[in-house]
Amino acid sequence: MEGVLKLSLDEALKVANEVNFSKGGGLVPVVVQDAFTKEVLMQAYMDREALIKTLTTGLMHYWSRSRGRLWLKGESSGHYQRVLEFYLDCDKDALLFKVEQVGVCCHEGFYTCFHNRASPKAEMSPASGPAIMAEVFEVVKDRIRNPKPGSYVSSLTSRGVNAVAKKVGEELVELLLAAKEGDKRGLAYEAADLLFHVMVLLASMGVELSEVLEELRSRRAKGLAKELYAKREGSSS
Repeated sequence: MEGVLKLSLDEALKVANEVNFSKGGGLVPVVVQDAFTKEVLMQAYMDREALIKTLTTGLMHYWSRSRGRLWLKGESSGHYQRVLEFYLDCDKDALLFKVEQVGVCCHEGFYTCFHNRASPKAEMSPASGPAIMAEVFEVVKDRIRNPKPGSYVSSLTSRGVNAVAKKVGEELVELLLAAKEGDKRGLAYEAADLLFHVMVLLASMGVELSEVLEELRSRRAKGLAKELYAKREGSSS
């Protein structure tokens, strides 16, 4: 997976000229997909200006039909979408963008806007795969910003960072004990507990989950660069 996609203005104009905006009255539907989890995040619309802005900044911009204006995804929430890849459909009147989602996509706090299961009795479902971490992290931050009676996170964080850090240490010990006992199910359970409390600690310290993921991405990129260099050296010798 390459980095954030940014085009020059001339390149973006060439792409925009390929898109059939007239068919939809100046707008084209846009499907947005998480480039890593493959989960569909949302569907929105772009006009020509929104597309050019998206391609030249590397951040998703849309045309809001309800507000009648151009808007940057994340402009108020900070939940930006970084462009990694984009595709035109065969009729050139619809777009697919693969993005790196910062935080959650849905304004209701879910990772994806498609969280309402379409069944005789509709029900909301949480995110799946790695995306669940972003969704849980947003809930944790909300419990810290807006403490609620009976909330475990609100209660724990009200006692300060040291109390949260102590809890992380306790969960780590329980994880190690499960591993020592060879309890695979228990290991998964304790790992979930540890990850959850690490997220609480991060939120308590004002560190975003995206910062941790970016650090992992950076380390992986360095590893891939070393592998590529080794292959080139091997082929030239």
